[in-house]
Amino acid sequence: MLKQILRQPVLHFFLIGLAFFGLFALTNDPVPETRTPTIVVSEQDAAWLVSQFEGTWRRPPSEAELNGLIDSFVREDIYVREALALGLDQGDAVVRRRLSQKMEFLTEASAEAANPTDDVLRAYQAAHQDKYAVAPRIAFRQILLPEQDDVTVAAVLADLAAGADPQTLGQRTLLPHELPMSVPQIVDRTFGEGFFDQVSGLEQGQWAGPAMSGYGPHIVRLEAVEAGALLPFEAARDQIEVDWRAEQARILRDQRFEALKDQYTIERPDPAAVLSK
Repeated sequence: MLKQILRQPVLHFFLIGLAFFGLFALTNDPVPETRTPTIVVSEQDAAWLVSQFEGTWRRPPSEAELNGLIDSFVREDIYVREALALGLDQGDAVVRRRLSQKMEFLTEASAEAANPTDDVLRAYQAAHQDKYAVAPRIAFRQILLPEQDDVTVAAVLADLAAGADPQTLGQRTLLPHELPMSVPQIVDRTFGEGFFDQVSGLEQGQWAGPAMSGYGPHIVRLEAVEAGALLPFEAARDQIEVDWRAEQARILRDQRFEALKDQYTIERPDPAAVLSK
């Protein structure tokens, strides 16, 4: 009976299959265990959620409200992870720009944390004096002439020397007959580019001219002049520090980008070839 069973083809196929199965089990690597991703909401994350809630509602959240905030945080994190896994960030200009900005903010944070000494800030002020200077100012009176010629200029100057009222001379105009102490931007915006420089170079207290504006020739009396000067360091320190931090952030941002750029091989098209299509 046993010999008959051993001669059965079915038994032979079974034993061969069992042998192959055993060999496969011995030689094949075990199936790796699937690890479930972990989302950790830290106390710092929860504190940030509380601060956001307080900033909106002007009160701390209740425990139930905080749990709801954490649920929303987890939901958002899951969706972000899944979206990145699906490549939904690819080709999205808004997402790309936001991620780029966050990388820049991370770089600039070190500049915000720096504490420059007064010597550093004084050196920065000295290197950028034009940013921390009080602009020069002038005050003057003016008469717009009907035309530019030596006879007209001489006649008006003679009338002024004889005591004539300046407002009765020259041609009518909507321009101010008298301008109080004003910086170059105000003067040039009113009379035209370069008028400040012409008037500020005149002798103070004397009618002279002509000075040319965008409206024509003027007889001008320079009444007062205040030269420009560098702001005292103590008066400008806060703004100097703000500007220094902004420049340091820009420098760090550029340096960080160049360091990252060196890690990539960049292939780019020829602009001429692209534009010709």
